[in-house]
Amino acid sequence: MSMKFLIPLFLFVPFLAATQQKTTGINQLNIPPFVRQGDQPSLAFQLFNKSKNDWTGTIHLQLIDTTQKNPVDGWFFNQQGNQYFTVEPTKMEWIEFPIHIPFEFSKPAAWQLRIKSESNTLYKTGFLRIEPWEYAAEAATPYSTSDATVVTKKLVRLSTKNSKTQREQLADNATVFTGDTLLVEIEMPASNSPKIILREQWPAGTYPAMVRTLSTHTGAGKVLQLTDKELNMEWISNNPSPLKISYQVVARYPGRFQVPPVLVSSPDSTQSPIRSSYSSLIIEQRKLP
Repeated sequence: MSMKFLIPLFLFVPFLAATQQKTTGINQLNIPPFVRQGDQPSLAFQLFNKSKNDWTGTIHLQLIDTTQKNPVDGWFFNQQGNQYFTVEPTKMEWIEFPIHIPFEFSKPAAWQLRIKSESNTLYKTGFLRIEPWEYAAEAATPYSTSDATVVTKKLVRLSTKNSKTQREQLADNATVFTGDTLLVEIEMPASNSPKIILREQWPAGTYPAMVRTLSTHTGAGKVLQLTDKELNMEWISNNPSPLKISYQVVARYPGRFQVPPVLVSSPDSTQSPIRSSYSSLIIEQRKLP
């Protein structure tokens, strides 16, 4: 075969490989970028089937302590780590693995997914970032005296009906669905301290929309630090006034997540920082028709 024919052939073979598409596999993952000790996330995987036949098999999730290279499924209550699945032709199905993050576990962790069917075996791996829960030994509602300063934190579900925004204040252990918009409202009475530091954290199952929705209703708060899990702000004022801020988060990852308290402190005060109550939030996967 001459070189004139070889060159077009070499160019054509990669083109054929690139155009071949998988008929079954994982369409997307729904796993929080981090979780906290005590959280109960459901690690969710969406399977797709573009073939003309049912795709059936077993799906296995294993959790691993990456420092010791040992499985920790029992420690994480991974009781549904082995499941059977069926995805009908041209359909997609979510498979969820509910787990419980131990309060005592603070090591780097990873997950490994194995999907086995008659035709092939698929593998997928990823890391599970675990953040500490600082209030395991404390009551949900902090002790306070009648004259103590109280800081409050509320979660409000926002929805639209007849072109009007509806507000629903959420109680502890309230259930919302992925895609719901939640308004976080923080309030504190006026402080005599000229400098206030606020540390705010949101549930691991939510995604903050800080840039678009953060509002300081009283005073001009300065953002000191913004990460994927917390916001630190500072207020400096010679005229004491109530503190009020709000922002929105979107419920994104299924599971039961702890709602951390907001922590307020003053570098000029000898008093200990004060905090709001903490609670929990249940997020369920929205089932689309």
